[in-house]
Amino acid sequence: AASCDCQREHTKWDKLFIMLENSQMKENMMLQALDELPKVDLQTLRAELTQLTTNLAATWAATLDKVTSHVVSQVEQVLVRTRDQAEEAKRLQESEQGKVLEHVLQLSHNIPVPIYLTLFLTSPGCETAILFPMRSKKIFGSVHPTAGMALLSFTACVWVKVTEALDKTIVFSYGTRFNPYEIQLYLSRRSAVLLVGGGQHKVTAQNVIVPGEWIHLCGTWSSENGSAALWVQGELRASSLDVASGHSVPDGGILQLGQEKNGCCVGGGFDEALAFSGKLTGFNLWDRVLSSPEITAQGGEGSCGTRGNVVGWGVTEVLPYGGAQYVS
Repeated sequence: AASCDCQREHTKWDKLFIMLENSQMKENMMLQALDELPKVDLQTLRAELTQLTTNLAATWAATLDKVTSHVVSQVEQVLVRTRDQAEEAKRLQESEQGKVLEHVLQLSHNIPVPIYLTLFLTSPGCETAILFPMRSKKIFGSVHPTAGMALLSFTACVWVKVTEALDKTIVFSYGTRFNPYEIQLYLSRRSAVLLVGGGQHKVTAQNVIVPGEWIHLCGTWSSENGSAALWVQGELRASSLDVASGHSVPDGGILQLGQEKNGCCVGGGFDEALAFSGKLTGFNLWDRVLSSPEITAQGGEGSCGTRGNVVGWGVTEVLPYGGAQYVS
């Protein structure tokens, strides 16, 4: 029998199934294409981001390096300027100090140093003073003489730095029960007064006291002719005759600093208005009238090394009371 190459005609059902197959294939192809598309895009995006990050890092590193270099350069310039200014200020300061020192040295060759400035720097014996912090009837210093106080003559010397002197400000006072005013050295405003035997037996050196400054005072007296004198800073400033002439200072009294004895016992009958305020040192008492050179030396350098034979500062017992105290 003869063969037939003719293609068999598709039925409606065949056509329908063929269409379904073709649709299924197309759907699979589309799904596969959609599945591969994100992978390609993501890989591309990742590569681009990596490249961008690399570029940004390089740019940032370069920028940061430039900024850092600029900041370091500015800081170094500021430090250099500050160092230069400090060195210049130091040079100016040293120059000014040198000028001041040179000026002081020039002055030192022409003007003698005030003795009260060198007193505590060079002289042994006055390293301490008694401070009377205020005027008070309770503040004073009690002196216990090394020898008896029966005197026909004396010399009393002391350094004082008074805060304020009123009409009568006591430096030291010696008195007995019968006469509280046997010996007194007191300040009256800007004057110094030495009183012996009470009453009007006194000698006055006017305009010699400067509040707040160290002043050296020496008072002398002799019963033989009643001669009395006041020396200030080693110079004779006042003298008089017939001051308690023929009088004898009795023993057994009370000797005090900064207050007037006016009663039977230590600390009795004090008056606040008479109290001393300030500093006091180098109080010495002799039972004779010192010579003029000796008195001048008492107001000079090294005077604190010389002590009286009745009261010797730094040797004789002097007890502060009521707030008075030793200071350096």
